[in-house]
Amino acid sequence: MSNQHAFYYEPDENELLSTAVVTAVAEAHNEDVLAQKWLISDDINTDALDGLFNKRNLKTTLQFEADSTTVTITADESGKPRVRIESHR
Repeated sequence: MSNQHAFYYEPDENELLSTAVVTAVAEAHNEDVLAQKWLISDDINTDALDGLFNKRNLKTTLQFEADSTTVTITADESGKPRVRIESHR
């Protein structure tokens, strides 16, 4: 039986997407963002992530595995990203 649950995080307008992902993973695991052992740079290029979702009016979806989670980032037509964390812990 799986212990999976989904957690959603909507970044602030000026928050880097890489920072939002780190925060979302920590919150999904009930961990302090500074105390977690996982480093996003172990799983994805943060500059590329921030740049990919930097374009406005670009509907985009990106999914990757990180820290016992599946991270799915979707941006609507306005370019506003939403982070979905599916924890596998």
